[in-house]
Amino acid sequence: MPIRLSFVCHARTQAQRLGRFALDEPAEAKSLEKATQMAAVLKKPVRILCAPETRALQTAHALGGEIEIVPALEDYDFGDWKGQSLADLQESIPHVLADWLSNPNAAPHNGESVQDLCLRVGNWLDTFGEDGHFAVVTHPFVIRAALLHALAASTASFNLIDIEPLAIVDLRFNGRWRLRF
Repeated sequence: MPIRLSFVCHARTQAQRLGRFALDEPAEAKSLEKATQMAAVLKKPVRILCAPETRALQTAHALGGEIEIVPALEDYDFGDWKGQSLADLQESIPHVLADWLSNPNAAPHNGESVQDLCLRVGNWLDTFGEDGHFAVVTHPFVIRAALLHALAASTASFNLIDIEPLAIVDLRFNGRWRLRF
């Protein structure tokens, strides 16, 4: 039986709505209500694999089912930028922000580089070996990294992907990873 991973982006947070890099904050109630409604779309996975942050756990609980926390699915480490807005960074350190946006190896904010995130998520995908269908509740950056790995795409494409709150992206493995719509 092949592996099916249905990546689910966590419910919307206030930070997303305001264009800020997230802290470990809760999801908005209205968005969690939508998560409850979309549980039927997932057709009862074996279990829910979940990032450890509050917003991901709340979304996983809204979907229902057995939840397993997976540290490799934790959000991108924004380092000193946590809680700050893109607009503030553009005003205060535009060159540093521009470098980070264009260079996947840059981590000038004392956090994680996009390259490191992609390696972390790719390693997790490469070692995942349990057959069946799993919901994977995590963050936009983690889902982007999973997509790049499945498509064997360059990290230079990372910022060309947008993942909306509660988006579902299916990856299947039967000898190699495939994106499925």
